[in-house]
Amino acid sequence: METWIILLLAVVVLWVLFRPITKKELDRYNDKDNWSNMGF
Repeated sequence: METWIILLLAVVVLWVLFRPITKKELDRYNDKDNWSNMGF
């Protein structure tokens, strides 16, 4: 059970660290008025 949790956590960390960051994502992240960009 613990190995599944550790494996899942490792996969999530690797996905967050190595996912491609596009210019569009960076623009949305740096935009001060980002309430309109939250996907609602």
